[in-house]
Amino acid sequence: MKRLSDYKGEEAIDLWMELLEPIIKITSDNQVANTFRTNVPIISKAQTIVKLHKKEAVEILTKIDPTPIDGLNLIIRLVDLLIEIEEHEELKSFFSVAETEGESSNSAMESTGASVI
Repeated sequence: MKRLSDYKGEEAIDLWMELLEPIIKITSDNQVANTFRTNVPIISKAQTIVKLHKKEAVEILTKIDPTPIDGLNLIIRLVDLLIEIEEHEELKSFFSVAETEGESSNSAMESTGASVI
C-alpha cells in the first residue's frame, strides 16, 4: 500500500496538486474540524470523514494508492493516512493551519465561543 511519504520530487508535487481540492473540502467542514479538536480515537475521526465526505475520502485514498476501495480496506487505509499525518510534524502543522484557515470565515463570537445576546 502506497503512502504519502512514498512520493518524492515532482511526483509528490503532482500528487499534492490533486489532493488539495478534496482536502480543502474536508478540512473546511466545521463538523470534521470539531471532531479533530476533541480527544477521540482516530477511528472516530475516520468515521466522521467517511460519513460527511465519502467522495473526497475515496478520491484522496485512490490518488495516493490506486488499489480499488473495498469494504475491508477503506477504513484501514483512511486510519493509516490519519496516523501518517499525525506522526509527521510538517503534515500535522499543515493540517492545523488548514483548520485555522477554515475557522477564519466564522464570526468572532462563534470563534471565541462568546454568547450572542
